[in-house]
Amino acid sequence: MKKLLIAALAAVACAGDVLADEKPASGLAEESSWTDAFWGFGNYGLYSGYQLYGSLVNREPTLQGYAEVNANLSVSDVSLGYLGLGLWSNSDLTCYRKDKYGRIFNEWDFNIHWGTTFWFDDDKTWGLDYRTSIVWYYYPHRMYQKGYRDGRRQDTDTTMDWNHSFALVNPFVTPFLDVVHEYHESDGNLLQFGLKRSDVIGDSLKVTPSLTFVWRNSHYNWCFPTGFGTMKHGTGLATMKIGLDLDYQISEHFGIFAKVAYCSVLDKDLRDNCDHRDQAFDGCYYGIKDKDFAWGGIGVSFNF
Repeated sequence: MKKLLIAALAAVACAGDVLADEKPASGLAEESSWTDAFWGFGNYGLYSGYQLYGSLVNREPTLQGYAEVNANLSVSDVSLGYLGLGLWSNSDLTCYRKDKYGRIFNEWDFNIHWGTTFWFDDDKTWGLDYRTSIVWYYYPHRMYQKGYRDGRRQDTDTTMDWNHSFALVNPFVTPFLDVVHEYHESDGNLLQFGLKRSDVIGDSLKVTPSLTFVWRNSHYNWCFPTGFGTMKHGTGLATMKIGLDLDYQISEHFGIFAKVAYCSVLDKDLRDNCDHRDQAFDGCYYGIKDKDFAWGGIGVSFNF
């Protein structure tokens, strides 16, 4: 992982972030129109690990990709926002989690979403961007540890989130807030909030620094490796992430990206778990003790 991370950092330096929560970033023109009615974007990249909401799920290299297509909605020339479908996937490149999750395409996340921007002025410089989505997580090769749930392979193992995302659009710094409720696996709640700003350098390079904090309740903490598989650790500010995303548009529809982030577990009990754990998520011995870590990736993007 360290060698790959160094390579990712070098790529960022030479170019000039990747994460959706963390899925990878899209290109500069992610909302350019395919027609007046349809548009979409996507990306695929190589990452130093699997990072989710500021916590490390897999410390070894992965391939991750995302794509979505959207349809603009309107009635009598009045915009009703857009409706779309999205798909995210993960493939582990090592055997680190093979016994539990398999390796290639071991996670598929499907979503249906609706979004719009409520503009406060005619110039469309200030507004509230809103998006709601339902996400289904599917692990086709997931295997419970022997003796846990009878050691049966769960070929249709899934869970589900309902997300609400808000961002205050303005010419300066953009505050954002994501509200997540997870069903089935933990029945937990999570808030992700922070600040970001995007600037375009020249005609092709978009630079987006960000600062993100994650609040999780005890139920949501249970399903992260640093939660130690119990609910003894309560609600609180869990993690912090400082990120930098670089998106370079090569042509109208294709680009490349690089991203890097520094993540830190903030909660004292969760940090203590990292220091003393000998067992990780769902009783599998991954030994993830990383409470402060760097993470990054490089890849290609497209839009239509």
